[in-house]
Amino acid sequence: MKLFLIPVLSLVGFLSSGQQNSCNLQKSKIINLTAVDKSDLLCIAKSSDKPNTVFYTLASWCVPCIEHLPEALKLEKDYNTEVYVVLVEAEEDTRIKSAIKIVEKESQDAKMLVLKDSAYEGGVKKRNTTFVTEITPSQFEAIPDFSKFIVVNNQGEVVMVTNWKDYKKIDKKNLEDVRQMLSHTVVPLLK
Repeated sequence: MKLFLIPVLSLVGFLSSGQQNSCNLQKSKIINLTAVDKSDLLCIAKSSDKPNTVFYTLASWCVPCIEHLPEALKLEKDYNTEVYVVLVEAEEDTRIKSAIKIVEKESQDAKMLVLKDSAYEGGVKKRNTTFVTEITPSQFEAIPDFSKFIVVNNQGEVVMVTNWKDYKKIDKKNLEDVRQMLSHTVVPLLK
């Protein structure tokens, strides 16, 4: 019986470690980042030991993306979640280096990904529109803006995709800041 038990336990350990590495993520051939599509993001979340994973989209020229980056990265420190910054510029776009520098300036430990050129063709707006349409579940409005917070649970289900409409008006003149918006959209999912 002991001789049979050892191979079975070894097989169970092998299958468990294989599941964690099953995403088959590939580095970009152009820049030193992992290139991803929707299925890769879902796999990353499913492979996480955290209940939820937040993917935050950023373009180097997007002022709100840069302004909201500190709050996006802070989610990982404050809640039991992982945060990845997803760069939406093309792998071969010259602006991608600027986007990387922006994220590294904010945090050397930030986890970055880039949308795959092979899955998302065209300029940054077309790439982002295709990505947003693909990742947004039907219960949410698919608005192709930037500075999105995408929450995926560890079952690989997208449970939240934010957009500019989530910044509800506090009064007739002002919109909520990113902290206020996160407090009623993303944070309840992470608690």
